[in-house]
Amino acid sequence: MPELPIYNCHIHTFTAEHVPDGFSAWGPLLRHRPVVRALGWLLRRVDPWDSRDLVERYARLVGLSHFGSQQEVLEHIRRQYPASARFVVLPMDLAYMGAGRPPVDIAEQQAELLRLAARFPETVIPFCAVDPRRPDALPLARRWIAAGARGVKIYPCLGYYPHDPVLLRLYELLEERGLPVLAHCSPGGIRHKRLSLAAAAEFAHPRHYEAILRRFPNLRICLAHFGGGEEWERHLRGETEPAGGERAWVKWIADLIRSGDYPSLYTDIAYTLFMPGVDRRPFDYFDYLKVLLAHPRLRERVLFGSDYYMVTLERMTEKEAGLALRSRLGEALFFQIAHHNPRRYLGEAEDQAASAAASGARASAWRKKTQVSATASP
Repeated sequence: MPELPIYNCHIHTFTAEHVPDGFSAWGPLLRHRPVVRALGWLLRRVDPWDSRDLVERYARLVGLSHFGSQQEVLEHIRRQYPASARFVVLPMDLAYMGAGRPPVDIAEQQAELLRLAARFPETVIPFCAVDPRRPDALPLARRWIAAGARGVKIYPCLGYYPHDPVLLRLYELLEERGLPVLAHCSPGGIRHKRLSLAAAAEFAHPRHYEAILRRFPNLRICLAHFGGGEEWERHLRGETEPAGGERAWVKWIADLIRSGDYPSLYTDIAYTLFMPGVDRRPFDYFDYLKVLLAHPRLRERVLFGSDYYMVTLERMTEKEAGLALRSRLGEALFFQIAHHNPRRYLGEAEDQAASAAASGARASAWRKKTQVSATASP
């Protein structure tokens, strides 16, 4: 019996051309391959901070920025998974983060991704990135969805709320068409250049989604990162309240799902689960996830994702991280979050059920027709 395909619900394939010059101190240098190779070589040999592990991690990340196309990135990551694996690819619209405009705008980034999905339809599941501050955000989203985008990615830490009026109109469209949303929902990650960490986190807080979920009860929303590693740490160390407005984000999201009030709410474990744990702790994030998945509603609403490129910051490879998770969870739980839940989140399970129902209806109609014909025959 063939193994069920693994769904990685959270990867990125954007390249240095899709990032504005002001994104980092290295800026446009990262778009020149000889410079990137030299910088990677230098970071591995010079350690002015006396932190070999930190330098090695960033050397790996810098080394990946030499990819010249999204297909090159995809081919790199595909080698670390079974041939049947499928990837939800999330573009990033970074034009409004206060760091300048990327050399290649979101329209071309998205067009390239849709071409990639057309070339590898059994592998690539393309989403589209929507920033409500872009004047033509809604018409663009409609065009990309018509061209094959399977969902929408939003990133509130860049400086907008998930209940922005433009996004509310978009959610209405997505709910009508049965397409999902994936929202960055951790205090960390990329943020607008003029926002502090706390200010950016306010835009992304999970409490903003309760009203959205009530208004659009059939809209499938994934609050990505399950709150983020920093919030897992605060919760595990007992630094947060168990209930109320000061809960850790992981607890907030888990409580929303466990309540049963929002059956279309999902979360993913992208990068959070692969961050290094605390030394001398008798358990790690894999163990805590296994405890969380003991709840039946959470077990059906957590998605596997890696947040590639971010896993490259750690010492383990993408393949090693996935195998570690699979080994620790066991086959049943792993394929629950890496196959069954993703198919339901993406609407594929519903499509299959609808197709089966339609086939059953056609078969029933055919049986009735043949019965009538037989009765009418001499």
